[in-house]
Amino acid sequence: MTGLEKLKGIGAHKIFERTHIARKFVEDILNKQFSRMSKIQFMGFTSILERDYNIDLHELKEDYLKSSSTQDIKGKEPFIVSQQTETDKNSVNKNMYILVGILVLGALYMLLKPESTSEPLSKPQKNIEVQSTKIVNELKNSTIEKAKLNLNSLGATKSLIKDKTDIDEVVVEPIHTSKFEVSPKSKLWIGIVDLETFKRTQKISSRSFELDPDKEWLLVMGHGYVKFEVNGVEKSYRDESKVWFSYENASLSKLTRSEFKEKNRGKSW
Repeated sequence: MTGLEKLKGIGAHKIFERTHIARKFVEDILNKQFSRMSKIQFMGFTSILERDYNIDLHELKEDYLKSSSTQDIKGKEPFIVSQQTETDKNSVNKNMYILVGILVLGALYMLLKPESTSEPLSKPQKNIEVQSTKIVNELKNSTIEKAKLNLNSLGATKSLIKDKTDIDEVVVEPIHTSKFEVSPKSKLWIGIVDLETFKRTQKISSRSFELDPDKEWLLVMGHGYVKFEVNGVEKSYRDESKVWFSYENASLSKLTRSEFKEKNRGKSW
């Protein structure tokens, strides 16, 4: 039986009661629905589940990494504009053919019509040609302007649909942020070690403060009356003596003094 199958057998509600991981995240993990979790949240939750249930979830982590690396690239739709342009072009051609036919019939009528005067027929024919050119140009300009308006309207409609989709996504999908907060329950001395640079800082505080959740830390404290919030999961301790912790892979673990020294290159602080 795999680790995921064991968790499915336990059920989302019992896992929530034991780990305090939000039930919606537990259900997403059991169903391999990763879209609502950042990488830090997912890795933190799976580390808690592996520790509390003594299971191996490396296959689930691999599925998450494969899912998060796949990009859904939506293609453009040039055929919409092409279809519109082709329609406008056909409309122009059709109208021009009709107009030319009317003008030809009109010209034949004027040429064959009996006249009471001996005035040459070249002048009416010239006027017909001038009027024909003018009408065709106006028709082209009118059709082109109509096509532009249709394209602009299409673009505005697509923009409105995109904006509405973005608004719906904001409403449906909650915004998740990573967080690593330390909340002393009374005045407390705290030593902090950055595991990347091994730079040490210390402070005395009774107020809550946050550390960068994307980094890894070692913590040593004068007493253990303290509460942590790690990516939506709260952990509370009540130890009278000195305590040590590590924050690695978005997961908080309590250490012994020797384990702390081993991670801190042999230094107890």
